[in-house]
Amino acid sequence: MSADHTESNIEGVTTDDVREFWQNNPLCASGIDHPLGSREYFEEYNRQREAIESIPYSYALHEYLDFRGKQVLDVGSGNGYVLSKYAEEGAQVYGIDITAQGVELCRKRFEYLGLQGDFQVADAQEIPFPDNTFDCVCSMGVLHHVPNTQKALDEIYRVLKPGGRLIVMFYHRNSAKYQLTYRVWSWFTGKSMQQLVNEFDGVGNPKGTVFSKKQLAEMLGRFSGVKMTVGFLETSDIVLRGARYLPDGLFRPLAPLVGWNLYAKAWKSK
Repeated sequence: MSADHTESNIEGVTTDDVREFWQNNPLCASGIDHPLGSREYFEEYNRQREAIESIPYSYALHEYLDFRGKQVLDVGSGNGYVLSKYAEEGAQVYGIDITAQGVELCRKRFEYLGLQGDFQVADAQEIPFPDNTFDCVCSMGVLHHVPNTQKALDEIYRVLKPGGRLIVMFYHRNSAKYQLTYRVWSWFTGKSMQQLVNEFDGVGNPKGTVFSKKQLAEMLGRFSGVKMTVGFLETSDIVLRGARYLPDGLFRPLAPLVGWNLYAKAWKSK
């Protein structure tokens, strides 16, 4: 039986390790049967994303309408989905990604949509902007892959303006996927729970970390007004065999309790 503590086998992971994996495995590319960066790729990505986070849910989560004319940074901008929504609602948007591939995808999405955005290759642990620059910084499903997550959060705090908004997502330690599915599969496969968390994003992923609400609250200690919610529960997280024969949303009412995505929103104190 493997150990529960997910940090045990990821010490020594470097930024280069993380960059190499994501350069070779762009966001959701393996699950989309269209050329990377094509219109069809973005359309299929949108469909998959919005099956997990509906457009109304995304608007409530990201508060797109609140940042018209303001400056928004996405740390780990992926293929530009979230930033495109901010831009469509009138925000001045900036994205950093650890890979050149990610930056190119963001630029292509914005080109297709006729939107303006500034994108550059950069490390979340060394954000290349001055102190007190942004009205909002978001980072969705990224910081749990960074070698030093706390350093990245400290950088986000630095570049936020006083009174600025933080919106982030991490993998949830007290989720059904982690506490049930991965415990069982660890026992059957002999893989550690850490390896199973890593492989959620693909075989060879060097780091994925899960956090409890308590752990994340401690890491966000410099921020004020921290509020957390939980979402995204798949049927296969509860029914380990035969889930494909059951409705996708069968256990959706349990998602706010034991979902895989742990969302946090907070403010930088004025």
